[in-house]
Amino acid sequence: MKKRLELKDIMTVGIFVVIYYVAFFAAMCVGYFPPAMPFLTIISGLLCGIPFILFLTKVKKPGCILLYGIVCGLISLAMGSGVMPLIFAVAASAICEVLMFCFKYKASVKYILVYMIFTLWNMGYGIRLYMSTSSAYVDSLNEGYGEDYVSSMLDYVTGVTFWCSVGLCLLGGLLGGLLGYAIFRKHFKKIEMSTGTN
Repeated sequence: MKKRLELKDIMTVGIFVVIYYVAFFAAMCVGYFPPAMPFLTIISGLLCGIPFILFLTKVKKPGCILLYGIVCGLISLAMGSGVMPLIFAVAASAICEVLMFCFKYKASVKYILVYMIFTLWNMGYGIRLYMSTSSAYVDSLNEGYGEDYVSSMLDYVTGVTFWCSVGLCLLGGLLGGLLGYAIFRKHFKKIEMSTGTN
């Protein structure tokens, strides 16, 4: 098996990133309702599990998931979400690469764990709210979303909601992973039988 990424690998990553982002932005729309902010991670994790789990069945070489995460982070950066989503995406993807190497790139139910870790990149979106409430950042939010919306949103920004968001992010990854695995279970079984994976 060739270890270097080829054009077809890059194209596969690109196609699945597009599919992933369609589901991701559908989930992010829920964020326009402030009380739902802490639950965005579980919603996005659930919706994005199907395309990501299918993507993992196509991953046979090191670097595919890292490239996937970098592209996701760069898209977020280009759309004005700041650098934190990119940093979180690179970190989460790097851990996923290690896990995939340990799993020898053999399709199995363990891919649910890989997806759970990958979903943690979503925390890059909201981390600025928990790290800083500087007037400059709040002013930029006010310009984009309006003072009433931002004020309602900040009411839910506490230490408790941060850890709830992390927990819900992992829970969303678990549920999304289970959903994706259930949908493609027959596909997984065929791969497992052909490779002798348990």
